[in-house]
Amino acid sequence: MNLLRFSAVLIAGSLLFGCASPAQVENMKIDDSVNMTFDEKLTNAIAVNQVDGGEETNPLWTSEIGNAEFESALKHSLQLLTLIAKDGQPEYELSAQLMEVDQPSFGLDMEVTSSIRYVLIEKSSQDVVFDEVIVAPYTATFGDAFSGVERLRMANEGSAKSNITHFLEKLTGLNIDKSNVQLVN
Repeated sequence: MNLLRFSAVLIAGSLLFGCASPAQVENMKIDDSVNMTFDEKLTNAIAVNQVDGGEETNPLWTSEIGNAEFESALKHSLQLLTLIAKDGQPEYELSAQLMEVDQPSFGLDMEVTSSIRYVLIEKSSQDVVFDEVIVAPYTATFGDAFSGVERLRMANEGSAKSNITHFLEKLTGLNIDKSNVQLVN
């Protein structure tokens, strides 16, 4: 009888709270509605070199943003805007480091803030073209999902997507002149 009660409580708890799942690529990448213009020197010229600092999700704990998932979302976003090098000979290498993903432990509204450092380097000269930490919050509310673990995953994804979007917005202001690279405000 005790085993039956324990099983019922375990199943009810799983249905109510669920298991943590990692942030999904399709919810972190930008979509077709984003329309941005970049310096022509960036078109088909960037390769994602390295993504680190992310964490793998423990299903029994909390949702996290993994390196592989974030890298895939970043690549898809760059590809959508025709920034990814097609010929395998990129002029620029991009690295991203997830410095911090600030998550709540519990709550009705889950706000996650991601701090990601993006570094864009010109391959031939090894000059740093862009080096900045982008901070982006996102809140998933109780109305978005009943389950707390689901809201946390949604907040992770929303923060990562917002972070990628802010990074791309910064790139739109990048004016690349071989003698004087500058960020136009």
